[in-house]
Amino acid sequence: MSETPSTVCIMAPESARLEERVGCLLAGTGVIAPSIEVLASVDSTNRYLLDTCGDLDAPARACMALEQTAGRGRRGRVWQSLPGAGLALSLAWPLPPGPVSSGYPVGVGVGVIQALEALGVDRVRLKWPNDLVVGPAKLGGILVEQRQAQSGRPGWLVVGIGLNHEGAGALRLGRVVTDLAAQMADPVPAQEAIAAQIIARQCLIHPGLLRRGIRPLASELQRLDSLRGRAVQVLDDGRQGHALGIDPDSGCLRVEFEGEGVRHLHSGEVSVRSDEHA
Repeated sequence: MSETPSTVCIMAPESARLEERVGCLLAGTGVIAPSIEVLASVDSTNRYLLDTCGDLDAPARACMALEQTAGRGRRGRVWQSLPGAGLALSLAWPLPPGPVSSGYPVGVGVGVIQALEALGVDRVRLKWPNDLVVGPAKLGGILVEQRQAQSGRPGWLVVGIGLNHEGAGALRLGRVVTDLAAQMADPVPAQEAIAAQIIARQCLIHPGLLRRGIRPLASELQRLDSLRGRAVQVLDDGRQGHALGIDPDSGCLRVEFEGEGVRHLHSGEVSVRSDEHA
């Protein structure tokens, strides 16, 4: 059962502190900081924003949960975030007229990696379309959802970001995972500091992603694409090919299949696995 907004505990001091951090990072950029809420616990930060965005007249919103009990991942997968072990964060913007670029989630991933690099985490890469990895190990993931305008309610674009903060080895997910604590020589920053960097970075890149897509990020896509140059398998039908990289115009993964030539794979249609992430 989903929690209702009235049952969610908003932590006022933590919310104000995080909003101040983001405001400082955005100072002088001309970008307005979003309204921010820190929640003690919630089933899904994405769902919370999708359910409540029509209630506040703000240009953008963000929420972070110290505990997330039923977060959603791509293709209906569950993303849980235990207290102190994970970072569960969502941002929401009014949905503009017209379609959102299919490459938008890829651009979000690039922005998250750039924010982590600013904190000293240097080896994170994007596994198309929405996984954040270090080598074969998964560090986090991204889920972009939309609520279309209807019955006088505005449409919203919601970006969910989940990261393993520490203790990922105890998750027992049946695959290789890592966390920020394992990737940093110094003590891992507090969730609040990480969230501030990510929120600020997303606020800076969001307008450009809407206007121009991910084409201006072409060089970053080449640098951060973990599948580029690797053998991959399409899990849906078993086909095997060679990944040529993320197309900066569409956000599709370009794969060369023997006897078929180059195909553009759409994230909503297929899942892929590389030789490194087997």
